[in-house]
Amino acid sequence: SSRKKPSLIRESVVDTYAKENGLQQSYVNKNAAMQRWSIPDTWDSFDFAVVAGCPWRLPINLENMFKKGVFCVHPSLLPQYRGPTPVITAMLSDSRETGVTVCNYSFRRIDTGHILAQHPYTIKKGYRREDVIRDLGYLGGKLMVKCIENLDYVRMNAVPQDERKASRTRFYDDDDALKINWETMGAEEIVKLNEAFHGKHATHTIFRKKSSMTKVFLFDMYVADLSTEPLDHDFLKYPPGSIFYRRKVPYLEIPCIDGKRLHVTRLGREHRTVMTALQYVNGYLRMSGALRFLTDPVNPKVPTPGFVYPPGYTKPQLSDVYKPADDIEPQSKANSLKSQEQAKMRRLYESMCDD
Repeated sequence: SSRKKPSLIRESVVDTYAKENGLQQSYVNKNAAMQRWSIPDTWDSFDFAVVAGCPWRLPINLENMFKKGVFCVHPSLLPQYRGPTPVITAMLSDSRETGVTVCNYSFRRIDTGHILAQHPYTIKKGYRREDVIRDLGYLGGKLMVKCIENLDYVRMNAVPQDERKASRTRFYDDDDALKINWETMGAEEIVKLNEAFHGKHATHTIFRKKSSMTKVFLFDMYVADLSTEPLDHDFLKYPPGSIFYRRKVPYLEIPCIDGKRLHVTRLGREHRTVMTALQYVNGYLRMSGALRFLTDPVNPKVPTPGFVYPPGYTKPQLSDVYKPADDIEPQSKANSLKSQEQAKMRRLYESMCDD
């Protein structure tokens, strides 16, 4: 019989605080649609309510039910990034600065209530959406506990939001937001897009093999370090999106419009099982550099049109995008831990394959 995989259930900071201090709690099933949800009869006995990560507007008749109010934990420094996608929007911005806010819940205009407390947060390089949500969730919980411990004070000193600094986020359409445009997007921009949506949606591209067009999702990727030797030293002669590989190397190498290279380690065709790069090579590729990913589907009855470079585009030189380890300054060598880890992983994988 099949055994169900164990799952990790992480208790929130607020849950832990309530249990340790003997505070009575009641929950709303997060999966329940609010229009089919009825307010429990016992709720009028509670002092306050905490809302976090709720995609629905709460019923207006909750507004005056709790003696000390309804509070919202929002993963941004309000009034910045109001709305449904504050983490994604922050990750796509150039500043990478965000934070958490505890505010009064606004039943009429979402995320506009008076601010009780805030904590700033800088998104670390290489962090994915799940990493940021984890950190902000923990910070938000700790901040909410501080507010609970000083509830009368923070309520009395709550600050109205400055509407002049307000910005709103939006829902992202999967096809619009996550499509890789090889004609305009550099490697760093593609990785930033992938990190911002990771675990929710995947960046995607088009793969043509003969007359077949397939949407391919690129799940895990990173920008190749300058000291990492290219799989083909002539890669700049090929158009962006070209696919290079080498047997036993655990990634596909894809040059981008800025001359930098993407290393993709996990990908998958639409409606198919996710594969490692080596599995994809074995199933779909026959010659390194012979095929490329496309921005959009093309007419399957004619050959793929040539790559159209932007007006005024200057192709980078190999010396600009590949610097062998011997040519790098000592300090740069010390900072290239990621490349060393990747090399170790590659050697380990090759030894496993040889066995």
